[in-house]
This record gives sequence, C-alpha cells and structure tokens, in this order.
Amino acid sequence: MMKHFSAIILVILLSTGLSGQTITKINLQEAHTLLNSGQNTPECIIDGRTAAMFASGHIENAVNINAFDDNADEQLVEYLTCNPLMVYCTNQRRAETIIEILKNLGYRNEIIFMADGINGWKANGYETTSSTEAVPEKPAPKNESSGKLSPIVQVFGTAAYDVENEHYGYSFGRAHLGFQYQFNKSWSAKMIIDRGRPTTIDDISVTDSAGNMLNVDYTTKEGSYYTMWLKFASLKWQVNDRLSLIGGALLQNHFITQERFWGLRYVAQTFQDMYWGIQSTDLGFRANYKLNDVFSIDAALTNGEGPRVNQDAFGKVKYAAGLNINPGDKFRSRIYYHARTAKDNASTEQMASVFAGYTISDKFRLGGEFNYMNNLNNARGTDSYGFSVYSVYQLVENTGVFLRYDRLLNETDNTVHSLQNGNSLIGGVSYSPLQGINLSLNYQGWLADKSNNRVENHILFSTEFKF
Repeated sequence: MMKHFSAIILVILLSTGLSGQTITKINLQEAHTLLNSGQNTPECIIDGRTAAMFASGHIENAVNINAFDDNADEQLVEYLTCNPLMVYCTNQRRAETIIEILKNLGYRNEIIFMADGINGWKANGYETTSSTEAVPEKPAPKNESSGKLSPIVQVFGTAAYDVENEHYGYSFGRAHLGFQYQFNKSWSAKMIIDRGRPTTIDDISVTDSAGNMLNVDYTTKEGSYYTMWLKFASLKWQVNDRLSLIGGALLQNHFITQERFWGLRYVAQTFQDMYWGIQSTDLGFRANYKLNDVFSIDAALTNGEGPRVNQDAFGKVKYAAGLNINPGDKFRSRIYYHARTAKDNASTEQMASVFAGYTISDKFRLGGEFNYMNNLNNARGTDSYGFSVYSVYQLVENTGVFLRYDRLLNETDNTVHSLQNGNSLIGGVSYSPLQGINLSLNYQGWLADKSNNRVENHILFSTEFKF
C-alpha cells in the first residue's frame, strides 16, 4: 500500500513541476529599458510595499500587494496566469516574500525581479505614478473557476558533532510532504504530512517473581523508525481583503511573525518551541483581521494538545490572541497571549510574548522577543521566562552571518519538572546557492547557571531544501 501511495505522490510531483518557475534578477536600468521597449514587457507588475508607500510613488501600471499581509497569497492568486510577471519593493525582503508565495501557489512562469527597488528607480530620475493619478484596475482572473494545485516539500537535515561527548550523527529534523490547492481567490486548502521525530523504546527491564533483575539482550531496531503523521489539514476562507477564517490542523498564530523574521528555522526553532516544546500546529480555528496597514489582530480556539492528539479526557482548551503592529517597511512587532485550561482543578497555563524586529538596512536586521510562561503544562508553580535576541547580516549576495543569544530562567516548586537556568548561543554562516536551497555551518552551545548542570557545545551543518 505504501509503495502505491509513494508512486502516486511521485507522479503528481513530477506532473506539477514540468514547467518550472524561472527568476530573472535585473537592475533598474535593465527594468526601465524592458518596460519601454515594447517587447516581452511584463504582463503584470507587483509592488510589494504597504499601501501608504505605494501611494507616495510607484511604477506605472503596477499593482500593490503588501507582501507581509496575511492575505497576500489570496491577492496573488489573480496573477498566476501573468507571464512574465515583474516584482519589486523598497528592499529585497518583500520582493523575495512575494516570489516565495508565488512559488507556493504553483506559479510556473517567468518572474522578473528588479533588485534595486523603487528607491533606486526614483534616485535615477525615472518617472513614477502617485495614488492621486490613475491607478490600473486589477485584471480579472482569466479562469477563476479553475483551481491551482501546488506541491509542498520541505526537508531539514543536520549533521552534528557533540564536542563534549566526541559524538557525530546525522538526522532529519523535519520532512514535510503535501499539497496546497487554491479553489479560487476566496477558498484554499492545505494538507502536509510530517516525517517527524523517530519513535523511541526505552530500556527494557525484566524481573522474576522474587523481584530479582534478569539480564535482557535487547537488539531490536524498531525504535529508530520515523513516524509519519498529519501536521496540516486546513481549509481557509478569505472572506474579504481584511478578514480570513481557517479551520483544521493549522499553524498556531504565535509562530508566524517570529519565525518569518528570524528566517533560520532550519538552523534552530524560536524560543517558545525550543524550551517549552509548544506545538507549531494544533487542531481548531483561527481568525485574522486586518484593521489597517499598521494594525492586524488574530484569535484562535484550539485543543491545546497539538495536531496528533484529539481533545483529551481533561478537556484542555487553548484560547489565543495576538496583535501585530507594523508601522512601516522596516519595523515589525507582535504582542501575543494564550491560556490553556484544564479540568480537575489543574492550573491554567498562560503565556505572554512581546516581539520586535527592525530591518536596519538591506543587509542587516535585528530582532528580539521576551516570553513569560505561567504554570507550564498546567503544573502549578512551574513558571519559566526569558528572552531571545538575534541578528542577521548579509555579507554578499546569497551569503550571510547570524548570531543569536537566549537567556532562560525558571522558577518552580514542582519536583516533576527539572528545568534549568542557562544561556544559549547560536551563530554561524548561511548560504543559499539556489532559490529553495539553504545551507549553514553553525555553532550551538548551552551553558547552565549551575556548574553541576549540563554544558553543551555542538558544531552543526544544517540544510534545508523546499519546493
């Protein structure tokens, strides 16, 4: 059965990838020549900035789609038939986000990427159009009823050397395989299978009737098998330009902003996932609402057990809400809160998080977050908190360096949890030879506050490929 399933998946992946997306990066002079040559001119031009920035001046005939809007993918669905399609923004991050979304939506034509951005365009004296002048209407989709199926493949691999124990190993942190289907501009669905962590079998002990321990020769390899499980299975309704509703096995809203800004999930998880093991997905519902170009809110009601477990006998329910504040192209921030309840007088788990990130230049970005957890895993008196500061600097095209420092503190009167206070340092070099391929040589270390607790030093080669 699994062989037939694998064959079907392979056929679909091959059939959807026969005509690959091509990306042509050009400078502003080449873009100006192209737009005025009358030959092979872009059928559509996407400006990935905010509405206010777009209004201050944009390339003639460009259409504004804010790359960081929650519903950017729904807006881009209308342009999947454009060939070629041109993308630009202020700096490269928004344009690259637009390109990534187009790829996920199954766009298979040519993308022309004006890397110099609108600032270079204006500085060179080229003409722009303001919002007070005529702005082109969005072209109606050529075939709105026809859906778009796109494959989703993402694999994290890590070769790690444990300096303290002189031990080497290779592992797959994640392997996602799935599909996204865009029914029309309002409805979409996603399903992803996760080849997650391996199943494990602890040491086996056997005693006789008198309680004497017997020797056990345990040689099975079953514990090294990896488990396939359903991570995402969600249906999304884009009600209008401001409101979207999603239900099923869905991405939890606290991960979205921080992980996108950190941008190195294949190297290490964000603070909440790394130290508290909060699931990135859960079963339930989420609503996103855009108030304006600066403020957006989201709220969720989920099981609180992760995507692999139905609601348990204790009836835990997780309520969550977040506020994004993004006043410009360079600054992003988020305030988040969740409460996970339980029956039988168990304590309510509560988490509060504050994040801020600033893109200082086209090459350098700096972010930080503070997280506080009360009654972790509904255990009374188990409190944990800390902060994470991270920065990324682009040395040359496709190559960057990064550094991250985490501080974790715990206050607990619960003997069940053995939480440690300590510091984590992560740093290294990242390289992206091609779109969808990321490589990193990095160091990850942990230094506990108490001398008798663990000290860890690891040298890692982290990889990610996705399409």
